[in-house]
Amino acid sequence: MTFQPDSLSWLAILGTSFMLLSLIWLVQLVHYPTFRFFGPAEFGAFHQHHTVSISYIVAPLMILELGLSVWCAWQARGHWVWLVPLLLVLFTWINTFLVAVPLHGSLAGGFDRAVIDRLVRVNWWRTSAWTVKTIWVSYWFLRLSGK
Repeated sequence: MTFQPDSLSWLAILGTSFMLLSLIWLVQLVHYPTFRFFGPAEFGAFHQHHTVSISYIVAPLMILELGLSVWCAWQARGHWVWLVPLLLVLFTWINTFLVAVPLHGSLAGGFDRAVIDRLVRVNWWRTSAWTVKTIWVSYWFLRLSGK
């Protein structure tokens, strides 16, 4: 089909999709709920460590994913098969910077159980978006590669 990106782009988008999918599920099911187990005295140092450390992993992957998604959509001349993952990536960016980052900013001020609970709840949107995107890209890869 004419809307397929090159093989290297496919492999790169699949790889970043699965890396971010694994990471978001780990954060959603293990890491964010762990925030609840720290008391106010320990929480500030823990949250600071989390914010700095996770950024070294997440930021490059999200930037790479965005670039790859734009590249694949461009290579495919804006075909809808590649617009869907691009829109899902844009959604994760919007959700990250307009919802998750401000919640982490609130937590930088100290332990707040309500904010932690909200962070866990709203992170399901990103978890869902990355899950759908990974399934979508995997489906089309398998379908178009004849597997």
